[in-house]
Amino acid sequence: MPDTPFIQLNHVSKWFGGVAALNDVTFAICRGEIHAVVGENGAGKSTLMKLLAGVHEPDTGEIRIEGRNVRLANPREARRQGISIVFQELNLFPHRTVAANIFANRELTNRWGGVDRLAMREATRRVLAELDVDLSPEALVGPLAIGEKQQIEIARTLEQQSRIIILDEPNSALNETESQRLFDIVRRLRARGITVVYVSHRLEEVFAIADRITVVRDGRFQGTYETAKTTIPQIIAGMIGRSLGPSFPRRTKGAELGRVVLQVRELCHHSAHLGPISFTARAGEIIGFAGLEGAGVDELFRVLFGLDPMTSGQIVVRDEPQRLTTPLVAMRRGWALIPESRREQGLMMDWSIARNTTLLVLDTLLGRLGLIDSGKVRTTTDHYIKRLGIATDSPEKKVAHLSGGNQQKVLLAKWLATGPGILILNDPTRGVDVGAKYEIYALCHQLAAQGMTLLMTSSEGEEILGLADRVFVLSKGKILREFQSGETSKAELLHAMAGRTSTG
Repeated sequence: MPDTPFIQLNHVSKWFGGVAALNDVTFAICRGEIHAVVGENGAGKSTLMKLLAGVHEPDTGEIRIEGRNVRLANPREARRQGISIVFQELNLFPHRTVAANIFANRELTNRWGGVDRLAMREATRRVLAELDVDLSPEALVGPLAIGEKQQIEIARTLEQQSRIIILDEPNSALNETESQRLFDIVRRLRARGITVVYVSHRLEEVFAIADRITVVRDGRFQGTYETAKTTIPQIIAGMIGRSLGPSFPRRTKGAELGRVVLQVRELCHHSAHLGPISFTARAGEIIGFAGLEGAGVDELFRVLFGLDPMTSGQIVVRDEPQRLTTPLVAMRRGWALIPESRREQGLMMDWSIARNTTLLVLDTLLGRLGLIDSGKVRTTTDHYIKRLGIATDSPEKKVAHLSGGNQQKVLLAKWLATGPGILILNDPTRGVDVGAKYEIYALCHQLAAQGMTLLMTSSEGEEILGLADRVFVLSKGKILREFQSGETSKAELLHAMAGRTSTG
């Protein structure tokens, strides 16, 4: 591995409103390495990456590239230094082609001053081939899968002749196959001598891809470690300041399963190629659903919550058949859904914690004159802030200003306030740091111990295995296999998801 410092941060600090987002941070990144930066939400990772990308400037300290002190006053200046960033929220134009996105705001022109679309298509074809990406330069971006869109973002940075590419949570929305494809591309970048700064919550992937790992906590540098000479527990201890213990909390004592409360019989949704699907779930049971992209898990959850119509079959809750024609009907029947994307589907980001938490139960918080009782709103919000450990200085704080883990807790609070009996969790710890993950796992166990039925899926196979009492593997819209808790490994689960019956 190269040992010459390529990027050097010396005593860098950054404040926002009197709060130190970064405090005297000093560390180096070597040329041509994959360097991971990890830490809990709010630890300073995003601020650090924005300093390198020219979004912010440090208040004190210096950034050096190849030994020269540089001022990255804006993203354009950062790009002039060869630094590009691929944000978690991808920045593409869905109605334009792959080539048009790669050359957005940098269009090639011919000798008459017109846009040279042929040259852009040819250049796009070359850069995609360098990454071994099989996409047409003329394809529209909108219909592409999230992994393919991410490949376009990376190809754009490569075409810009970037020497340093920052990947901010690149794997948060990818399935297993897309993740492996991403890792292949990142290794190709390293082989070309490009320095990759890799920010992620997923420590397993960090250990699979990174040469070295830098840990930040509370805005301070905690150390840089060679991946081959450290362990996940050591990195976690640096991230949270203590040893976390087991990855998943033990189930609460007295968490015996109750009676069957949910029966799904021959459920089908023809336009989504879903079904027939049949299963049962008990009170206090956590059921995991695993499957590759398009296997039918998302489609099943949409039907169960009334987002899509059921073509045929039956849903029976506590011996009563239910027609869940809309999400409002589902909610009134005791269902709740934590969607895959809290920003796009779950929360009003510019609203306060209080408004989000009480949004679905305002009819229960009215005073004698039929107006919203602000005291009841405050009491309800305070209850969930305390119960879920939401870190905030005020219930009126906008959720956009919270960390990812605390945003997810607000989303949970919003739906728990409705008093559901069946809770659907679609990737409940996506974009959440390791400490908040553990708290969400513990909450799932508490809810199950109280008799709630949980149906969950996750982009992380070990999360499904660690939480669920039973796991159903879906493929092509049907249940392919069923595993009891502790009955299978992650490798066997992945093989089952791919439609294989063994790991051999």
